[in-house]
Amino acid sequence: MASDARRAVSRFPDRLDTERLFLRPPGLRDARAIAKAVNASAAELGEWMPWAQETYNLQDAVAFVEAAGRKLRAEEEFTTVMVSRQRRAFVGCCTLSVRDWRVPKFEIGYWLRSDRVGRGFASEATHALARFAFESLAAARVEIRVDDRNARSWAVAERLGFAWESTLKANERGNDGSLRDTRIYALFDPHRLREGSA
Repeated sequence: MASDARRAVSRFPDRLDTERLFLRPPGLRDARAIAKAVNASAAELGEWMPWAQETYNLQDAVAFVEAAGRKLRAEEEFTTVMVSRQRRAFVGCCTLSVRDWRVPKFEIGYWLRSDRVGRGFASEATHALARFAFESLAAARVEIRVDDRNARSWAVAERLGFAWESTLKANERGNDGSLRDTRIYALFDPHRLREGSA
């Protein structure tokens, strides 16, 4: 277990800094802010996130933080909280998931507090994690998978230079029970990664 933890630390940093954000693994000190953000954004998150179905409480946030720690140690996911550099306020979460170390390929996902949407934070965090994947983890492929109806989310992928590869029809069910299509975006060349803006 100790060797696994050392290997994970060697692969994943304690923090990534962007122009406006700190990106770092969540700790228990973040649980209250995470729960508050999810509840404040429940109407929007519930449309897209399968885990945002009922009232999200502090225990749910603690479980999320603990799971993020386990997945980090197992080198399965590098989940980060986005914290604004200026006010040290919680903005959202951005995760780099390992899909296959043999390729290596990764997937990036993100969500924001509703009152932070539209300011380019998702693009900024995603850019940082994609660049990290290519530069530090030798990524051959980085994906973003998005509900076809979520135009604001797939606009992030397009803004950053990810190519729309395909759309999987009737791939998932939404929280409302409807069948949803999933867009797959991918990036293979770090030189095609563009800086995002709001």
